[in-house]
Amino acid sequence: MPEIPLSVTSDAAVVAPQSNVTALRTARRRRELGGRDWGELAYRVYTTSLGALVAVVFLSGLVGDDRLDPEQAASLVDRLPTWIAVLGAVVVALGVRSGRRGGPVALELPDVFHLLLAPVSRGGVLRRPVASLVIYRVGGAAIVGGLAGSLVDQRLDGPAAPWVFSGGVAGATLAALVLGAALVAGSRRIPGLLLTAVAWLLVAWSVAAALVDGIPTSPFAAVGDLLVWPEQSAPLALLAIPAAVALVVLGALGIGGLSIELAVRRTALVGQLRFAVTQQDVRAVVLLRRQLASEHHRRRSWIPRLPQGLADRAPVLARDLASTGRWPLRRVVRVLVAGLIAAFAARGVWSGTTPLIVVAGLATYLVGLDALEPLAQEIDHPTLPESMPEWRGKLAVQHLLGPTIIVFIVGLLAGTVAVGVGPSSEGWEVLAAVLVPVVLTAVTGAAITVIGDQPTAAPDVGLAQPEVAGPRLLMRLAWPPLVAVIGFVPLLVARSAAADQVPLLGPTLAVSAPVVALALAIAGWARFRDDIHRAIAESTGASSAGGAA
Repeated sequence: MPEIPLSVTSDAAVVAPQSNVTALRTARRRRELGGRDWGELAYRVYTTSLGALVAVVFLSGLVGDDRLDPEQAASLVDRLPTWIAVLGAVVVALGVRSGRRGGPVALELPDVFHLLLAPVSRGGVLRRPVASLVIYRVGGAAIVGGLAGSLVDQRLDGPAAPWVFSGGVAGATLAALVLGAALVAGSRRIPGLLLTAVAWLLVAWSVAAALVDGIPTSPFAAVGDLLVWPEQSAPLALLAIPAAVALVVLGALGIGGLSIELAVRRTALVGQLRFAVTQQDVRAVVLLRRQLASEHHRRRSWIPRLPQGLADRAPVLARDLASTGRWPLRRVVRVLVAGLIAAFAARGVWSGTTPLIVVAGLATYLVGLDALEPLAQEIDHPTLPESMPEWRGKLAVQHLLGPTIIVFIVGLLAGTVAVGVGPSSEGWEVLAAVLVPVVLTAVTGAAITVIGDQPTAAPDVGLAQPEVAGPRLLMRLAWPPLVAVIGFVPLLVARSAAADQVPLLGPTLAVSAPVVALALAIAGWARFRDDIHRAIAESTGASSAGGAA
């Protein structure tokens, strides 16, 4: 064998290790915890911006409402910061709660076990994911804030650019405050109970300032002042920007105190949550969100038991009310807050901001999902109804009665609060005419989502055809919330009647009738769903047998 020259072997021996070291260093940099290709991050921001731009154009054309007169515009600019303060206080309190449960950073499980337990600085390891999270969340919030500013400009005079800019600054500032609060809570440098108490005291302060005249506004009103800067400049509000930056920096510097146990739990749940979202499994998303919030049923019920005779006649209703009575306090508060959001959004629709009807419908849809928990648990065990004397359709309809009662109570309480802020005879008439269709569509819209996950006997032929699968998936996701939004259509009719100075109840009830009929039709679908799919399966089988013959 000929001898290989030393120069060749030495060059190969030198060059190869250097290239391997370079490759390993590059791979290590890419595999650093939180390491993300900046091109990917820029693409995500780009797609979010494009989606927000489309939403701005669409909603701006959808508004179509009249401009406010000077007195109404002054009232809006004066009151808007106080309600933005309520929103800011609530989301910051939720950020504190997320930080106490291992948030807001969601890590990969191997990173938690390998890198966070390695003999290196935990804060240095977590610096990159925190930076990526802050950039993406703050950038996304700025886009959403710009959208909000554009929608506010639709009701006011003047150029749109200042409102979009001020809305973007306000949204970015609020997002930084939320992330900073979550990071500080996750660092565990300040006792969590103290942070939680301060956060909810600020919520109470903000709500009191919004509802009672004479109470000074909370510090979060500075975010609202940033939003209305084009109409009412407040130089002190600019202090909210460095305060938000300082809070994020403080939380990032102390993130090394993140609890490993909480990080492991959050990582597992967030991973399952992301998979459930990709599979459009709404039920799994709801359950995982409850696990992230550490919701546990109470041992003692909020609701007294039904009399034994009534419970024997309506066992499903008795069991549903017993299940609702054991809701944890967090879920009770969440449902009441969602009801208040729907009520005040409906009040905004009555005042002339039509796009808020979407917010109101989505809020009632979420209330309906929580109220339908007993039916969802029934569907989680699909073999149990087969062993019972009642068939599934009849059982599903019986499960709608209890949630309807719960949603009606929530709607009545929230509507009373919304009307009571500025009481008027028209407000009470509208509440009486609109409450029933809103409640029924909220429950039946949520029922479509819950019952839709139940398997049927019909073959799923639509999924085999790509041109059918897309629209079918869109309808599956969009139709249930749309039903809840339809429940507020009578409110638009009542507003139009009030503008024409005609009696409200007649036109409103006339439009409420078909909305109620839609809800009853959905209840009928729930009752006969199995029969319909069984007939489809039999007809499909018969046609296949005929074709084969």
